Order: sequence, then C-alpha cells, then structure tokens
Amino acid sequence: MVRVDKAMKNERILEVLIVVLIIPLVSLLAGYFVSKDIIVPNISKTNDSNNFKEMVVKGVDLFEIILGSYSDFETAKYQEDLMRMKRVYSFVSKYSDKYLLIGGIFLDKEQAALFSSSLKSQGISSEVYLKRGPSLRIEYDKKLTSNMDDFTSKLQDFKQILDYIATLSYKAYDGKLKRQELEELKRKIDSFKSGNEDFGKKEMTALVQKTTDIVDKITTDIEKIEISAALEDGNTFSLLQKSLWESCEEYNAFLKTIAVQNQ
Repeated sequence: MVRVDKAMKNERILEVLIVVLIIPLVSLLAGYFVSKDIIVPNISKTNDSNNFKEMVVKGVDLFEIILGSYSDFETAKYQEDLMRMKRVYSFVSKYSDKYLLIGGIFLDKEQAALFSSSLKSQGISSEVYLKRGPSLRIEYDKKLTSNMDDFTSKLQDFKQILDYIATLSYKAYDGKLKRQELEELKRKIDSFKSGNEDFGKKEMTALVQKTTDIVDKITTDIEKIEISAALEDGNTFSLLQKSLWESCEEYNAFLKTIAVQNQ
C-alpha cells in the first residue's frame, strides 16, 4: 500500500509539473509560430515607405570677400568708415563671436577671386571665404513628383536671378555694366513671377512664396539701380551688392527656420 501511494503521489506531481510548466511553454511556442506566420506579413503590407521620396533643398552658398575680422562692432564700423573714405564698398556682418568687414559677395568662386585680386592691387588686403547656406530635407509622396519638378525648376530660376545680380555687380565694379543687362534682369524677374501655384506641401509652397516676396523687393531695388547706372554716380555696384546680400540672407534664414521646425 505504501508503494502504491508513493507511485500515485509521484504521478500527481508529474501531472502538476506538466500543467504548470510544459503546457504554458507549448502554448508560448505555438503562439510564437502563429504570430510569426500571420502578424509579420501584415506589418510589411501596411508599410508604405516605398511610396515616398526625399529631396534636399539647398540654400545659397556665398563667396565672401573678407576685409577684416574684429572682436567688437565699434572697431568693425570704424574700419567700414575708413573704407568708404577710400570709396570702397563694405559692410559689417556678425558671424559667431566676430564682426566681419565684407567687401563684396559673389555666387561664383572665380568672380570672387578676381574681385579680391582687384582689391589687393589697390593695396586693400582681402581673403575669399565660402559661407555655405543651410539645407532642408523634404519627404514627399511619389504622386507629387510632377509638383516637385516644378518646385525645383522654380528654385533654380530664383537662384539664377541671384547669380545674375552678382554678375552684374561685378560688371558694375569693372565699369562694364550695360543698360540692356538691367533690362534682361527685369525680364528674368517678370518670367519668375508668372505661374506661382500650390505645390502640394506646405514647406514647398511657403518657400516659393518667400522667393516671390524677395523678388518683389529686388524689383523695387532695380529702380534705384537703374537711376544710379544712368547717372554714373559710382553707387551701382554697392546697390547691386546690397540687394544681393539682403536677398541671400533672407532666403537662407527662412530655409534654416523651416529646417529647425521640421527637426
């Protein structure tokens, strides 16, 4: 009887172990294989990342002609006044903890180098530095590819206007600016203003609107530039440079703001 009781007791212990340990383990394994076969394929089907593309919108890179770097604004402003006494255009711009005295900006490296060499021939020391514009990544639905092509073309037209202003300023400095070239600038602007539209994403539409606002300001600047060129008063270069600088800075600052908001 004792042996039978012990055997029955051992069987009951084994049954308890099966219930407590083995059955839950089997259930977990079964659940794993079921979920592996069913859930994972469903997740992959709902992943629509293949329906999106990405593009990078770059700001305007500037080749700056640096005449000097100073730790305080007063000294930089004093040096600017000295340059004006020599009839050399310059302006002060803060960069990090320094105040830079800039004698001109260009979008083309060769033009910047030639301009810097011209200043050096007058005894004015200068160096060319590249200031890169910000970049903005935009993710968009592939269905908007046509819109993106139009958007990219619009930004290219805008940058061509800026590049043309830089070229005209170089010619003005060299005394070779022609009235027809200012007329060509006006034609480029008129062409740019036509055909604005909604590009399907708020970032793109906002950027194009900003470029349109900037071009409107350039239109106002051209009136002063034309008068200066006609009078040959020596201010045409500085007026073109001022318009170019303000346009590039406004565009780059706006692009940077959108990039920060999208982080």
